[in-house]
Amino acid sequence: MITKIFLLQLVLTFLIGSCWIYFTVLAGLRFGSKTGGFIGGLPSTALLSFFFIGFTQSPEIASTATTVFPLAMAISILFLIVYVSIVPAGFLKAILTSLGFWFFSSGIVLFLKCDNFLLNLAIYVVVILFAYLVLEKYFLIKSVVSDNTGNPEKHLVVRSAFGGFVVTLTVLFAKTGGHLIGGIMAAFPAMFISMLTISYKAQGIEFSRAMTKPLLVTGMITVAVYAIALRYMYVYTGLYFGTFFSLCFSGVSAYLTYRFILPGLI
Repeated sequence: MITKIFLLQLVLTFLIGSCWIYFTVLAGLRFGSKTGGFIGGLPSTALLSFFFIGFTQSPEIASTATTVFPLAMAISILFLIVYVSIVPAGFLKAILTSLGFWFFSSGIVLFLKCDNFLLNLAIYVVVILFAYLVLEKYFLIKSVVSDNTGNPEKHLVVRSAFGGFVVTLTVLFAKTGGHLIGGIMAAFPAMFISMLTISYKAQGIEFSRAMTKPLLVTGMITVAVYAIALRYMYVYTGLYFGTFFSLCFSGVSAYLTYRFILPGLI
């Protein structure tokens, strides 16, 4: 049942989600494609989505929603592959095709009711390795240095509001449609779309393409660590401590990724 309190929580979700994405994307675009992609790959949409599912319903429901999340994230990773392959033919065509792929694949996951967490996690690992090899060996994606000549701020507010809207929809769908839809929507590539769109508008196709590999590398580690930690922390330590501990685990993995893994892979 949708109550006035829940509607207030949805408004709060939208405001916090939009602000979070705004500052995350802005920070990423101040540096090169490697740092920008790294920041964009951190658990932002997932963090807010699962937190507000737990806040508006219960930590246990949020924990259950993580079951399908690795598989949904695998689809979001393939979203990047579709984007890279099509964007030379036009940015809008690439984004729309990638989104079409995401919704079609997510619909299949929803229809099949993939509720085995370990199997979904294994598929996620295989997809990540495949996607990295495709970007590295086939598309030959390399880092690009930001020239700081663009003006991303004029696009940033609208894109950030879009990201906040997606987080809000995630919470609403989890409330009305169940944890499976909530888990899928938590993996919606809102941050990917924001980062790719704003970087394209500010600095062109090559810079936007170059961001896909650090987005993938960061996402494959930090987001997975966050989701696994959250799945168990929410149950045993509650919403607030569970979020804090999950962030700590994810933060450590993010630092190790940026310090030791990204330099060797990108």
